[in-house]
Amino acid sequence: MELDVTSAFPTFIGSVRTPDAEAMNHALHDLILAEEAEYPSLGRSNIGGWHSRPDFLHRSDPTVAALTSWITGALIRMIRETAGQDAFKGTLSISAWATICRAGAYHAPHSHPDSAWSGVYYVDAGTESPDRPLSGILEFLDPRAGVEAVSAPGDPYGDPLRVRPQAGLLVLFPSWLYHWVHPYVGETPRIAVSFNATVAARSADQRSTEEDLSANPIKIHSAQHISRNGTGLTEALEDLKKPC
Repeated sequence: MELDVTSAFPTFIGSVRTPDAEAMNHALHDLILAEEAEYPSLGRSNIGGWHSRPDFLHRSDPTVAALTSWITGALIRMIRETAGQDAFKGTLSISAWATICRAGAYHAPHSHPDSAWSGVYYVDAGTESPDRPLSGILEFLDPRAGVEAVSAPGDPYGDPLRVRPQAGLLVLFPSWLYHWVHPYVGETPRIAVSFNATVAARSADQRSTEEDLSANPIKIHSAQHISRNGTGLTEALEDLKKPC
C-alpha cells in the first residue's frame, strides 16, 4: 500500500544573480548615498538606517533604467514560473525605495499589503561579522497559523528561511509573506533597493496611485510572530548589546 504525500500550500520565493553587476552597483551605491544626504529617512519598517521615498525607479538615470529592466524581467519570469506561461497579462506597476543600514539598524517584521509580489535587490551587502553570523540577514517567517503550537517528529514546521545578502542578488517573494532583517553590525553601509509590484490592465497615467509619497507600502507585524525555531527579534536585539 503506497502512501501519497502532498506538499500543500507552497510559498514561492525566487532568487537570481544579476550578471556583471559591478558597474551598475557602483553607480547605484553613489546615487543612493547622495540621495540620503538630500532628505531625512521615511519611517517604515526600518529601525534606524535610512529609507528613501518610494519613487526610486521613476528617475531619468541609465543605471536606474538598467535595474528597472532586471527587476521587471525577474518579476515576469517569477509570475510565469509560479502561475503558468500565459498568466502574465496586463501591466506591471512597480514602486521601489532604497534603504541603507548602518551598525545597529534593522527592519522589524512586516509584510507589503496591496501588492502581488515584492522583492529586494542588494547593491552592497556590507561587511560580515564572524561573531554575529545573522548580521543583516533577511529572514522569512513560516506563514501558517498554528505551526508553533506543538512539536512534531523532526520539527518539519515553523523553521524560518534565511537569505544572506550578496551584491547583485535579487530576491522575489509574495507580498503577504512576513519577513524581517536582523540587526546589522557591519562596518560599511548595507545598501538595497526594495520593491512592490501589482499586475493590472491599467494605463501608464494611472500609475500615480503607485507613486503616492504619503502612502505606506509596509505593514508592521508584532515581534511575537517570530518563529520559535528562528532567532527572535528580542534575542537579536539583546545580542546586539553584547560587546564584540
